[in-house]
Amino acid sequence: MVEPASTAAVPTSPKRTPVTHTTRRGLATASFSLGFWGTAVFWWYPFGMALCVVGLALGLVSLALGIRAGKDGENIGLLGVIFCSIGLGLSLAVYRFVQYAFEGSLTGSLYDG
Repeated sequence: MVEPASTAAVPTSPKRTPVTHTTRRGLATASFSLGFWGTAVFWWYPFGMALCVVGLALGLVSLALGIRAGKDGENIGLLGVIFCSIGLGLSLAVYRFVQYAFEGSLTGSLYDG
């Protein structure tokens, strides 16, 4: 008599439902959206920077969790981090340029003694 071959045990993982999957993809999508919008309005000084900071945090979380939001596996979280980094860099550069051009120093009047 031949015994049936033993099947490998299927690893148990947290239950994946369409709702949890969509919520996870939403982190990466929100990072991309906030990064894109923050980069588009980088000149609007604290608003554009705040959008980029929140988008950067969401993008880093989605990268750490390995979430890919694209239909074909594109890494939308990475694109969000890239857009947010560009937006933050542009925002800081424009702020420093305006501060230097109109106030005469990069430190402002706080340190002028």
